[in-house]
Amino acid sequence: MANATGVSEGSKGTGVAVAERTAAADALWLSSLPSIRRTPISDLLPQLLGGAGLEPLTEPIAAPVVTIARTLAAGHGPVSDMAVSPDGRHLVTAHYGADVVCVIDAATLKVTATIEGLSEPYSAVVVGERAYVSAASNEADAVVAVDTRTGMPLAAKTFEMTACGIAVSPTADVLYVARTADDIVDIAVVDIETGRIASVEIPAAPGSTVESLCVSADGTRLFAALTTPFGGLLAIIGTCDRVVYDLVTISGSIGDIAVMPNGRTVFGTGWDAEFGGAVHVIDVAGARVTDTIAMGGVPTQLVLSRTGNCAYIVDRNEIAVLCTATSEIVDSVVIGPQLSCLAADPVRNRLYAADYAGAITALRLETAAQQPRPLAVAAS
Repeated sequence: MANATGVSEGSKGTGVAVAERTAAADALWLSSLPSIRRTPISDLLPQLLGGAGLEPLTEPIAAPVVTIARTLAAGHGPVSDMAVSPDGRHLVTAHYGADVVCVIDAATLKVTATIEGLSEPYSAVVVGERAYVSAASNEADAVVAVDTRTGMPLAAKTFEMTACGIAVSPTADVLYVARTADDIVDIAVVDIETGRIASVEIPAAPGSTVESLCVSADGTRLFAALTTPFGGLLAIIGTCDRVVYDLVTISGSIGDIAVMPNGRTVFGTGWDAEFGGAVHVIDVAGARVTDTIAMGGVPTQLVLSRTGNCAYIVDRNEIAVLCTATSEIVDSVVIGPQLSCLAADPVRNRLYAADYAGAITALRLETAAQQPRPLAVAAS
């Protein structure tokens, strides 16, 4: 008979024989199960670190090689803002002092349309084949829609309160307009198709103003940078339920903002009491400032590259290049007079820089050649 160890014992002899194991009658169902695939720990590491609020250690990126591709001479005075269409074909510029908006062919850097009579245009966004430009007047502030193909104004939406920053959802169906009054700050949520307006009130102190807005790439989060009597503030807003999820207090001030493609980090220009001109790094999930990068100058605007691996920052007459993974300044480029704003091409490796004289420069961004790392020789 077989014992518990699977060894049969003879009744007379002293030897033992190993019993054969027989497969269970229902063992065939195991073959239909999927095989277990183990993910290498190296692939899981970024997820594990991300869940703990940490970032994998990394080397700073090699700064791109910046060369001038084309230049458009000054024509309508200072450029207050500009934006590139999603297909990279059109560049829209707002000229605050001249009451003019221009549509420019991005490939040739030639003006294809000039829209005059828009009172003090100062902010511009482009989505689809439309540009939205904010305009200010003594009667009422407005946002004007412009067809980028024809250069014709399509419609205007007026607001009783002072309009500040503007942003558009990635699906081009919602326009966000920051508004301020004596004792209220809110975001007007405009349905582009119907024109209906809802609002999201931001609980900020009286006298607060919105400096800038931006929307995450997936359209689920809206970010508003505010100046309050007590310092800077970043509001994190859910676009689906129109609720302010978090208010992040900024030591000092915050001005222009940009959100990473994955929606996890916001970078904002500003001023810090300790460092002077600075860039604030805000973790969205934790609703906290994780780093303050000393600039030493006066950073006023920033845009992210197509991949989000670097940020380009306006600092007087320079463009500082920031590695977003390591929060290090890896380069600084001087192209001429004091700059007013930047715009990044979403299709090509190109950056557009405008100055207070009204000139616009197209900059070509080329990947720097990677230098081979020396191999460490083990001691014998």
